[in-house]
Amino acid sequence: MIPVLAVLGVAVLFGTTGTALAKAPVGTDSLAAGTVRLLVGGAALCLIAGRRMSMWREHRAALAVGAVGVAVYQLGFFDATQRTGVAMATVITIAVSPLASRAIGAVRRRPAPAPLWYLAAVMIGIGLVLLVGSGTDRLETDTAGIVAAILAGASYALYTEAGSAAIGAGADSTSTMALLFFGGGLLASPLLFVRDLGWLAEGRGVLVMAWLALVTLTIAYVAFGWGLRTLAPTTVVMLTLLEPAVAAVLAVTFLDERLSGVGWIGAALVLAAMPLVALSARTTVRS
Repeated sequence: MIPVLAVLGVAVLFGTTGTALAKAPVGTDSLAAGTVRLLVGGAALCLIAGRRMSMWREHRAALAVGAVGVAVYQLGFFDATQRTGVAMATVITIAVSPLASRAIGAVRRRPAPAPLWYLAAVMIGIGLVLLVGSGTDRLETDTAGIVAAILAGASYALYTEAGSAAIGAGADSTSTMALLFFGGGLLASPLLFVRDLGWLAEGRGVLVMAWLALVTLTIAYVAFGWGLRTLAPTTVVMLTLLEPAVAAVLAVTFLDERLSGVGWIGAALVLAAMPLVALSARTTVRS
């Protein structure tokens, strides 16, 4: 259960990203922030991985696919956050990811998850519907934000599966995460030539970016990769569905976003499903 607890801790850190971005200086460009986060956090992962980075040649196909997934996820999620609000962007993104992960797993012919996984999926699905149903009008009016969140969710599943494939083939987990995220940053880096970076000149901008890059990416993905050593990708993705509940609570607490009683019930259902996912992990551990 230690890998399960590690991934749940990662989900809590993930849940802080939208609120942290909302606390950035006025005028912060979400796409630039996402790109800088990937480059800084990915570079820190590379430093931690050190000489183990040399394994990239053996797993370059999976790593290339994963890096594309990382770039699309990061840019899509941060754009959706600014367009639809933190809670709703998180809910939509994370709601799409388990469906995409299961679809990719079926294509890869991985064994189906344990029955408890499906029960947890139903509980989380109902909880997410309740969370979305208690949202704001911004969810209904910004189609581009919804599309960006959907793309982010699918891309999250894609890079999780790609990372799992590399690790399952013998790659070091931290090196895999380093190559995925720094590679994703390099793919997105041309945006920095056309986006505003003035917000980084402010102290608060630097602090927000340090949290986003070094805590919610570098530290979080060391633990995330460690979880992928033993847990199936579908289990890892499901455990990180704790994120929207954390994001919703933080958005209500620090950003004055409102969540109705129905929304709180939804968050509680998501939380209650986590022990079921943990129990299902006993029969979905990587063989």
